[in-house]
Amino acid sequence: MPNRKQNVGFIDRLVRGLLAIDLLALCFSSFINGVAVLISIILIALLAYSGATGHCPLYTTLGRNSRHRTEP
Repeated sequence: MPNRKQNVGFIDRLVRGLLAIDLLALCFSSFINGVAVLISIILIALLAYSGATGHCPLYTTLGRNSRHRTEP
């Protein structure tokens, strides 16, 4: 099983969650349509996953960590 340690900090998680909500609202409006909606849905899923779990697979690949050591 892959390592799923948290590597996304609180502010980063908050921003990802807000971006996912905003992008979802744009999908339900007529502001974006077509293929852009499909790409947006994939991006929403990735943002929501990393915001909810605190784990970003891209951060793991790049060796990044925005989580402070003092965060629970």
